[in-house]
Amino acid sequence: MSQESTTPVSSTSRLVDVSFLTDVIASSSKLPLEELTKERSQAYLSNLTTFSLQDLLAEPAILQTQSHHLTSSLTSLTHTSYPTFLSLHQTTNALTASLTTLSSSLDSLLTSSLPALEECAAGWKERTDTILKERSKARIVLEQHEKIRDLLEIPILIDTCVRNGYFSEALSLVSHAKSLAANAALSNKPPTLILSSVLSEVHHSIMQMLLTLLTTLYEPNRKLPALWKAVNFLRKMDVFGPSSPFTSAVLKTVSAQSDRDKFSDFFGEDLSSEEQIALAFLVGRESCLKSTLEPCGSDVLRMTNHGQLDDREKEDLARYLKKYIDLWREGVYDVITQYSTIFLEKSSTTSVPQSPTKPASAKTTSDSVQTTDASHNWIRLHSLITTYASRALTTHLLPLLSPSLPLLSLSLLPSFLTQLSYCSTAFARVGLDFRSILSCLFSDAVTEVISHEMKSASDTFVARFKVPSATSRIDTQRSNGVLLKAKWETPSKWLIISDTAELPPVPVTPATALTTTFSQSPPHIPPQMLASYPPLAEHTNSLLGVLNGLRLLAPTNILPTLIRILDDDVLCNGGQALLAYIKAFCRDEPSIANDSNSDDGEDENEKEKRVIMAFGQVYFGVLIPFVRRALVEGVYGVKLDSSFEGGGESLPNVVMDWEDFVLEENEEDSGDES
Repeated sequence: MSQESTTPVSSTSRLVDVSFLTDVIASSSKLPLEELTKERSQAYLSNLTTFSLQDLLAEPAILQTQSHHLTSSLTSLTHTSYPTFLSLHQTTNALTASLTTLSSSLDSLLTSSLPALEECAAGWKERTDTILKERSKARIVLEQHEKIRDLLEIPILIDTCVRNGYFSEALSLVSHAKSLAANAALSNKPPTLILSSVLSEVHHSIMQMLLTLLTTLYEPNRKLPALWKAVNFLRKMDVFGPSSPFTSAVLKTVSAQSDRDKFSDFFGEDLSSEEQIALAFLVGRESCLKSTLEPCGSDVLRMTNHGQLDDREKEDLARYLKKYIDLWREGVYDVITQYSTIFLEKSSTTSVPQSPTKPASAKTTSDSVQTTDASHNWIRLHSLITTYASRALTTHLLPLLSPSLPLLSLSLLPSFLTQLSYCSTAFARVGLDFRSILSCLFSDAVTEVISHEMKSASDTFVARFKVPSATSRIDTQRSNGVLLKAKWETPSKWLIISDTAELPPVPVTPATALTTTFSQSPPHIPPQMLASYPPLAEHTNSLLGVLNGLRLLAPTNILPTLIRILDDDVLCNGGQALLAYIKAFCRDEPSIANDSNSDDGEDENEKEKRVIMAFGQVYFGVLIPFVRRALVEGVYGVKLDSSFEGGGESLPNVVMDWEDFVLEENEEDSGDES
């Protein structure tokens, strides 16, 4: 092919569509149609259309010449470069195989490997995301290792400080933990789990510290320094605020609804932190006081529930009671002084700071308001201790003294009055003077003791004048020729001494009034006449023994009560029993005289009647006035005359009955003589 044939087809071609030429050549040539339809063939055929006839005729020779030239060039090239062709052939074959393999590999990569790789890459991200986050956290933890270690050690250090009593250091660590939480809140970041966990443990530790401090208030042997330290740390902890659960629990300790209403009216619904700490202090010390008083108090209650006591049991009761009073005095006095030192002195010495930037008038107004508030707080705190002191008196001491003192003997009561008077004087220094209560308490106790002992003496005297029953007087016996009733005792043998039986001593003037007989004699010396009658002497000694015990402790306000008890319960009962005995004896005396056939029997009966009548006259005319004077004048030094107001209502009636009986007997004797 010539050089011209390789040039592109000129635009001067006369034949635009060479398809017909292609068909003509294809029909007359052995070349396949595909070779003629190629772009280069079409360009050559189009270029042929631009040749002239001469060029067309010369074209075959040119083409043949070029063909021979190319053939010779190729032949020489083949001979000279055949190794290159062989190498090129091998290389071409290898390249073809490589390209085929590459093509298949690329197809496998695109169809299977790349989708699997993409899927694995996506899954790898998901699988490694959590691990990366954990590694990021671990990296942050490693970077903040020192700070985290210090943070985690805070609860342990607080627990150690609390167990060893270093409360100030524990509070410093709590403040540090709170500052860390505050910094986290200011940074608008939520607190981390570590910080939240640490704060929770710190709260638990501070609650343990609170329980430790409150337990200190409940320990009996704690003195003022330990209690002062505990209260100060409770103040620093600031756990008794308005929202504290202790505020609502305070009113539960007040049992009565009326007391609870008074408490709410005075203190209001909310208690200040200082008042709550004061209440916790009082509750704790009250518990210690109860534990101290309970063993001795149980012994006292056991003795008082036993009923009437003998002398030894009374001494045991007195010993237990004295020990109880001493324990109560020491315990309550310690509580009051400790409370006053810790709360009242602190409140009274609190000064109000003044700001130098305020004007004088503003400072004066502010100071006056704050001073008023401080005074009000002091009053509220002071009311707590006064309420506690009154409650300690009315709950622990008075309920135990009221049933115990009447069971003691009169000789034991003055020592208790002295002990309680000294106790009240000591408490008067702290504002708890209960001496006025002691007056009423001991007056009631003395009244009950005197009443019991006088009634006991009266019962013993009355029991000796029991009238024999009618059935027991049926049987008779003869003694020395005198017929006497079987169950009557001979009056001359037991009512009077034998030396004076023939002429029984009687008062010169009959008793017409209860206050005139023996008015000139000493009120504390018994009349000698009573010695002639053993029952009266014994009864007088019993009553004088009671009155001698009364001299040691004789409250003046109970004199009207004692004189009524003496008149109505002692002298009146004895007089009624004696009068009934004498009447019964005199009523049976005529039957004895009728049964007797000798004058000696009648004389003996008259002798016995004189003895028993003289006994009655001495009882009503001597013993009664003397005993009344011994009480009123001998013990109390009050003149017993017509101006004296008091006495029983029944005794004058019994005396009048005796006087009437004596008149009747005298009239009967006069009639018999006539």
